[in-house]
Amino acid sequence: KRALVEDDRSTSSRDDEVKEPVKEPKKKKRKIETPVFFDEALNVNIDIPVELKYILCRDWDNIVNKKRLFRIPAKVTVTNIIDQYISHLTTTPPANSSSADNSSVKKSLAVEVIRGFGDYFNVSLGSQLLYSFERYQYKQDCESAGAVQPCDVYGSQHLLRLMLKIGDYLSASKFSDAHVKLVEDQLEDFLVYLNTNRSMFFMKKSYYNASPEYVQKNAKLIAS
Repeated sequence: KRALVEDDRSTSSRDDEVKEPVKEPKKKKRKIETPVFFDEALNVNIDIPVELKYILCRDWDNIVNKKRLFRIPAKVTVTNIIDQYISHLTTTPPANSSSADNSSVKKSLAVEVIRGFGDYFNVSLGSQLLYSFERYQYKQDCESAGAVQPCDVYGSQHLLRLMLKIGDYLSASKFSDAHVKLVEDQLEDFLVYLNTNRSMFFMKKSYYNASPEYVQKNAKLIAS
């Protein structure tokens, strides 16, 4: 009996002990990169075609989620697209002969703006238009290749990302209202052109699966 009482008391005392809650280790929050156009406040007065927004979402999904890369050099480069658009502008006849002179001036200004898009692309690609998964690819194909201009190797998807950054550039510039309006008008026309010809410029086959070796080297580059 005495042994049973002692066992009952010891069991009771153990049950009365307050157990400290087990703290689970905090999980590191994974930073998820969102599509470029979600991040940007578009400060230009234009409507982006829904189809191009969808293409941007697909681009983000391919790179961030599926770990795929846009094929470099692109089959149709940024330089090719800009040259084709300028050719389209210069060969389109004016609505009537009386507006020919005025149309010529407008076309000349349009060509200047579009060429400027190419210059912006070269300057901003490495710092503003890439997802982190594309860093090692950029290092290989641009930084390590010497005097290679990004617009001569990158293509439509990255150019489309730039179009959504133009608003920030205009906001930070000292351009007059008239100059800003000119750029907005040309940007809108250019987006319409890209959308009209999207089957030629935005091909699903432009992506490929990154190798395990690439994934490892890119992660090492980002961590350095």
